[in-house]
Amino acid sequence: MRRAGAITVGMAVLMGILVWLYGTSVTSLRPRDLPILTVGPAPAATALADQISRVEPGALTVHTVPTVAAADQALRDRDAYAAIVIGNDGLTLRVASAASPAVTEAITRGIRVFMPGLEIPVVDVVANAPRDLAGGGLAAGYLPLVLVIAAAGVLLTRLVRSRAVRLAGIAVLAVLCGFAGTVALQGALDVLPGSFLTTMAVLTLLALAVAGPIVGVGAVAGTPGLVGAVLVTVAGAALSAVQSAPEMLPRPWGDIGQFGPPGAGATLLRSTSYFEGAAGGRPVVVLAVWLVVGLWLAFVGERGAASSLYPGTRGTPRSDQEPHRQPAGIAPAGATATGAPLAGGATIPAGAGAGAGAGVTATAGSGSGAAGSGVPSPGAAAVPARAGATAADEVWAPQEAAGGPVPPGGPVPPGGPVPTGGSALPGGSVLPGASVGPGGGAAVDQAPAARAGSAPGGPPAAVATPLPTWRSPLERTVPIEPSGGGVRLVPPTRPGDPPPGRGGAPAGGATAGGSESR
Repeated sequence: MRRAGAITVGMAVLMGILVWLYGTSVTSLRPRDLPILTVGPAPAATALADQISRVEPGALTVHTVPTVAAADQALRDRDAYAAIVIGNDGLTLRVASAASPAVTEAITRGIRVFMPGLEIPVVDVVANAPRDLAGGGLAAGYLPLVLVIAAAGVLLTRLVRSRAVRLAGIAVLAVLCGFAGTVALQGALDVLPGSFLTTMAVLTLLALAVAGPIVGVGAVAGTPGLVGAVLVTVAGAALSAVQSAPEMLPRPWGDIGQFGPPGAGATLLRSTSYFEGAAGGRPVVVLAVWLVVGLWLAFVGERGAASSLYPGTRGTPRSDQEPHRQPAGIAPAGATATGAPLAGGATIPAGAGAGAGAGVTATAGSGSGAAGSGVPSPGAAAVPARAGATAADEVWAPQEAAGGPVPPGGPVPPGGPVPTGGSALPGGSVLPGASVGPGGGAAVDQAPAARAGSAPGGPPAAVATPLPTWRSPLERTVPIEPSGGGVRLVPPTRPGDPPPGRGGAPAGGATAGGSESR
């Protein structure tokens, strides 16, 4: 409940901030150090520049050039937004509306207010698209483009677990978004002129610079990183000045917005579509830096995917963590299930559920039990062990290799079934206090009084503290669980069996013929 409250309040606050930010980018538009030019003879042009600068200090930055050609070149190079030419016929205003229709409108209106009663002709040196004279079409199409790319980056992070697939997904996403965005802006809306391939290349680079950092930060920092990266992208879209110009936004937000992918992408898109790439160097560098950082984070990160979408991954350790294993039913070294060493010198694979003690040699490297010398005692019958296998694996191996059905009572010990009270090991070794049946098998579950160290009618012998643990059904174990006054070996389980004591018949329930494992 506390977490839900924090998320709700936090998102409400963020929504208010973003609404204010987007609203401010429209309601607070006014010139701030907007570069313009005056053209003409030096004395007249300089005097006009000083007069314009004093009208509203800080609004315009006025420079002087000698010729109209120089002024037009400055407009095409995106060094200025407008030029006021002093000619024989009076004043002329030359603009580049493709750089920013909003700036062109503001300058035109301001000149007419500054010089009332004068008819000043306007020459558009670099005109905006005919179907988007006000610039609203590009702005309206650009914002959802950025937000959809960001959402796609979130989905890639949450739904894809493989690093290679994520990186491939970013590349495919960028190309497809570049193609779809170009078709929409140039074909359907017709708000961008220029080469189809050039526009597609710019939008592809934009998609890489937006989706790459989102996937990368999400892979490194998980869900909090995803939230932060998306918020940065959404805020950057508000500060991109795609509908106006960086010099029209409050300081320093206009300049900050140009260092984000949305702002740099909008500037580069106008430069390549209208100005033959002029002033596009810095936006390319900005987008490339975001791209490289994002891809690097996506390459080194391993988080972000929702674990609930992948069955069996709960609790799986990451590569930077050591797996935590809790041994199930392992008794101290030198003790059997009843706390006494085995007799007969039987060789038992290490990790079979009980440590090796006196008279018992553990086969080295076969499990996680007590370490032995790996050399069997004289007269001992060695039990074959596979590397990394447990005693349960060795018990089930003959039944699985034979391909036959497993009896309901569990695997049949070597030599056939054993009557009640039998407790023999392969090779003729007998558990202390137990008897061997005609078949040579062993009864795993016995009455406490019949176990080694216990006298009939007396208290049971001291036993090792069991460590009962239930692991995944995919990992067979032979845990030791309490049974009355002693301990009981729980028979091995197979995939799909219910945990011991959960549902169905009790695991390892004793019957007249010993222990029932299934």
